[in-house]
Amino acid sequence: MAGSGKGGVPLKPAPDMLWVVELRGTTVVVRSRGVYLSIPYPHAGLWAILADGTYSPERARALMACLMSASEEEAGREVERTLAAWLEAGFLVPE
Repeated sequence: MAGSGKGGVPLKPAPDMLWVVELRGTTVVVRSRGVYLSIPYPHAGLWAILADGTYSPERARALMACLMSASEEEAGREVERTLAAWLEAGFLVPE
């Protein structure tokens, strides 16, 4: 499972995605639509564990809390908000 959206639905990067890690973040491209998104840190760290297939809600909260210098509760809300936005934009799809 790459990630989980609302209701615990497993999520993964869209099948026609390419991404590259850059100095200050990650750039993702939906090839079929010619759409791209530059993801700065701390959100680039979240993308990395989704793309790598090492996502778990606990790991995402802990990583984002560290990168954001925030509580795990605050980081968890940010993870949920970010996954929902990426799903809506078509960068993530249900598994």
